[in-house]
Amino acid sequence: MKILIVGNVFKDVYLNLDDRTETFETDGDNVKWLNLSFDASEHRFFRRAGSLGGAAITLEVLNKMGIETQISGSSVRYSEDGIEAGDSAADLYRYILVSDEQTTYFAPSYEHPSRFEVPGEDVDCIFVDRSANIDDASAILDYLEFSPTTKLVVYARKNPRSKSEKALLERANLVFTERELPPVSRQEVVKIDRNRVTYRRVAMNFETPREGLMTHLSIYSILAATILGGIMLGKNADEVLKLAKTNVENSSLDACLDLDTLLELSA
Repeated sequence: MKILIVGNVFKDVYLNLDDRTETFETDGDNVKWLNLSFDASEHRFFRRAGSLGGAAITLEVLNKMGIETQISGSSVRYSEDGIEAGDSAADLYRYILVSDEQTTYFAPSYEHPSRFEVPGEDVDCIFVDRSANIDDASAILDYLEFSPTTKLVVYARKNPRSKSEKALLERANLVFTERELPPVSRQEVVKIDRNRVTYRRVAMNFETPREGLMTHLSIYSILAATILGGIMLGKNADEVLKLAKTNVENSSLDACLDLDTLLELSA
């Protein structure tokens, strides 16, 4: 089995702000606020952590499930020693400020277009990752015409706006979504909510990982990749969701679970 990911790799930088030095306020919805004045004042953090996010998470999850996977047009690779960053991982950064497990993000204003390169070997599935930004879907659609047995899986993180985005959704065999989408007859849909995931009328709740810095940016990627991996391995809906729940609840910024551990803990 081979999967080709279309998406972007991010370098996520987490800064855990120090409540002892920073002045926070909490509103009626229990959301924390910090007023930052640009007057050369000093602010402090007590922990800094970095990890590769976006398509790199999907790459790691699927390879650890025993499915040969690579990111199209990227030098980022998976090996037994973990993710090898390559050159492209330094191109895109996200800065995540954390206080008591609440977060706010700084992300690039310009969404870097994701690259699709025709694979040298046949692939069983093309996965348009949550991190993807597709300007022109024609090359993907042309490849699917050339290779009709290749499945298309799309993570629709936002409402489709362009003709390319709509064309991909119409062609997709499986769609991950965080919102309601118009039904398409050929699709299966996985709905991901804040703490709940639904597939084939089976719903399962999951807990936020114990690792305090883990955010939905990573959580949703782990869920989607594990579900896709379980489907590729021939698991039924209940088994697939148990694998996803187990992986997301036991992963950290540094690593997700391998297949043997997933199967053992989800049994």
